[in-house]
Amino acid sequence: MLINHIIVGYGKWAKKILSFLVKYKIAQKLVVIRRKKKFIYYPKYKRLKESEFKSILKQCKSAHICSSDSTHLKYFNFFSKNKLQFIIEKPLVNNKKEFSKLLPNKKSKYLVNYIDLYNNELTKIIKILNKNKNKNINLNIIYSDNSHQFKKRNLLIHSWLDHPLALILFFKKKFSNFKIKKYRSIRNKKAKYTENIMINYNYGKTNINFVITNVLKKKRLIEIGANKKKYLINLNKNKSFKETNFYRLYKNLNHIEKSDFRFNLLFHKKILLEKEKIFNVINK
Repeated sequence: MLINHIIVGYGKWAKKILSFLVKYKIAQKLVVIRRKKKFIYYPKYKRLKESEFKSILKQCKSAHICSSDSTHLKYFNFFSKNKLQFIIEKPLVNNKKEFSKLLPNKKSKYLVNYIDLYNNELTKIIKILNKNKNKNINLNIIYSDNSHQFKKRNLLIHSWLDHPLALILFFKKKFSNFKIKKYRSIRNKKAKYTENIMINYNYGKTNINFVITNVLKKKRLIEIGANKKKYLINLNKNKSFKETNFYRLYKNLNHIEKSDFRFNLLFHKKILLEKEKIFNVINK
């Protein structure tokens, strides 16, 4: 069990994590940093003064950064300096300049939460890929949700792009040259964008395509065509955090350095650079 655990942010995802931690009693005390406001969320609400927060911080060993991308660099360095073990939501940072300002500390272990890499369904995909080595494989990664509307162009793609890129890098260990097969961005009368992008990566006999869109209904799945067979892997299948590898990670967060999914900085940098390449193409 965690003793004092800090959550940065108080949006939809942060609240989901907090509810999960309370439900399974993974932490004795949960502290929330919300912009300029700091408070104890569990076991009993209490607004914290800065002096009280500093006192609690000395007793904390872990944290989870669920705040907006623009705050990631700030809190990464803050928890690193204070030698905490922490999870940070993707993206790690937004650009190369921020990446160069990261201050990793050997006594502070961190993990970037590419959530689909903790999905139990991933083991099925790995088995299919291993079984069909040296055979023609078409792997399609699909992310769609027409309930997402954004007021800025490419914001949908920016928000979701890390997911398929993390999966590709996890499967293939490197990025091949990509080809944008389809890209569309339309602004409607309500000043919101409908977007659609399809990108192809080729690795010899393996073709990997991914789609990000807010045109289709909610999907989060992987389609695999291999050896004249078709497989459909639903990444939304895990309905409860308790059934996932993510739950097991949180149960042992004090030993995050032993996690199979604790990638080094190079992994995150490759994703960051790949995102920049893709946006350079679509924004020409």
